Amino acid sequence: SLANFLLLMPSVENTETLARWLAHDVQAGRSISFGTTPWTPNERIVGVFSSQDDDSVRAGWRMRFQTLTTTPRTIHLEGTHQVGEVKPLPLPKSGLTNSLKTAAMATVFSQRGTSVAVALRIDSVWAMAREIAKVLPMLSPVPEEIKLVQKFLQTEISPNFELVNLLDHGIAVHHAGLSDDARALIEWLVEEEKVRVLCATTTIVQGINFPVSSVFLASRFVPGEKSSKEMSSRAFWNLAGRVGRIDHDSVGVIGVIAGDKPNETIEFVERKTGDLLSRLQTLLTELEEAGNLSDLESVIYSEQWEDFRCYVAHLWNSKRNLGAVLEDTEQLLRNTLGYNVLRSRSDGKAKADKLLEATKKYAQDLAKHPERATLADMTGFSVEGVSKALYGLSTLERKLDVSDWAPESLFGSETGMADLYGVMLRVPQLEESLRDIAAGNQHDSKILAEVTQSWVKGFSIEAIASMFQDDQPDKTKAITEAAKAIYRSLVTVGSWGFAALSQLAGLDYDSMSDVDRRRINILPAMVYHGVNTEEAVLMRMNAVPRSIAQNVGKKFLESIDGNQEMANVRGAREFLRDLDKREWETLRPETSHLNGSEYKKIWELLSGEGNGIQ
Repeated sequence: SLANFLLLMPSVENTETLARWLAHDVQAGRSISFGTTPWTPNERIVGVFSSQDDDSVRAGWRMRFQTLTTTPRTIHLEGTHQVGEVKPLPLPKSGLTNSLKTAAMATVFSQRGTSVAVALRIDSVWAMAREIAKVLPMLSPVPEEIKLVQKFLQTEISPNFELVNLLDHGIAVHHAGLSDDARALIEWLVEEEKVRVLCATTTIVQGINFPVSSVFLASRFVPGEKSSKEMSSRAFWNLAGRVGRIDHDSVGVIGVIAGDKPNETIEFVERKTGDLLSRLQTLLTELEEAGNLSDLESVIYSEQWEDFRCYVAHLWNSKRNLGAVLEDTEQLLRNTLGYNVLRSRSDGKAKADKLLEATKKYAQDLAKHPERATLADMTGFSVEGVSKALYGLSTLERKLDVSDWAPESLFGSETGMADLYGVMLRVPQLEESLRDIAAGNQHDSKILAEVTQSWVKGFSIEAIASMFQDDQPDKTKAITEAAKAIYRSLVTVGSWGFAALSQLAGLDYDSMSDVDRRRINILPAMVYHGVNTEEAVLMRMNAVPRSIAQNVGKKFLESIDGNQEMANVRGAREFLRDLDKREWETLRPETSHLNGSEYKKIWELLSGEGNGIQ
């Protein structure tokens, strides 16, 4: 799969190094090679854009684009050119931000096909979409595909969700404040060429897999762990390689805002992709530059080395013998690209030796509590995270038993869920994301428990937002923040936390009944999918919309007459294929904006059945 990932990249500079690393355990006489012909999937023009004053109208301005590079067969459009008419958006020049300039470019280029405007923050995405909607007229008529997605959003998020009205203009948004289902449907609309402008955050840069004719970036930076950081050249050129509608005779256009330092932006755009570096190699280089390489044995315990420590813990768990671990440590490191690159370079050998020494020292530390390495491998926590979680569980007022982990208990009114969140907040790998959900509230664990219970009981995003942000005058912002907390943090980190703690809680799984074991194991999936029955989880796993999953799941259970052997993903899939529009209609909630036929169509799209989303 790694080779497949690498081969999908438009360009990889250090192909020989990668080939040697991938082929290190291939039989003698055989090797892996990368093609030497560069992959160019489309024709494109790449440059920077900016605004300039135009006094032909009061407070006038217009956009201009400077071409920096083109593909060989593309028409050579050199120099700087005016783009569009004066004031493509109804804004005074004093009110122009980088994101609004980006929106202006996308508005002009939307005449050629779908244009994507990319901003750093979600609030900027909404601001771009609102301004563009003032210029682009409503679609007449509104396509049936858009009407279908609008009804889905009204049902799953809110009847008054702002995106619904934006879609009337052929404008969509794509960011972390939308569910995977909603984003998939937006991408489907783009594939169907029903979207004029897509306003998105930088997460879309990670891989556009749908056809667009142009992309404009409001910044060359992307959000980092602590602050924003410059987008890597590789990420930028991977994005550029996907712009331009293949087989549509359309040249892709990619632009980056010139900003306050246009020379630096121009240098960024003209920069080559560079070698593909490993995270391990980067960490060691940063450590050497800071003068802390000699203290690696201590630094290895810091947060940024957490994934590497988990890697070593996995080796320990597979060997469970200090001598065997120490003997195989160098082979473990040889399996990483970073270590191989360091060993092959004259200026990297010292770093490689230091890494080997520090890794062996960490393995010796693991030997003091070998059971924690096993638990780390089982839960995905670091060994240090396991220690904190075990301590947190031991300090609870009473030890949780099997009945406490039953869904009706954990998601009911009398629950120990807040206590479990208190334990999760001790674990470094979970803490930051979970506190984002609670939005800094001093009663973090209680808020987390209430949000989770509301989500699993089927409350809408709008209802959850109003419960905890009722005084927020900006309803779009309230809904977006609630959705982001749920879709980006709760469904991933929360479900992971419950799965891990159930393994650390000291429950006797061997003597537990099959029913109890199954009910405990399904808990993380309930949190992930936002439903509170096993059959509803099966429906969500088969792409049934959350708003109807409970009802369809109940119908499925009746159809198999409680036969647990048929209560699986495959059985649920076959049931859904046979469910006709009339039956979908009888199962739809009364408050839904979707009828039975539309629910079936949404399911087909999300599941890939028929002409669904691929």
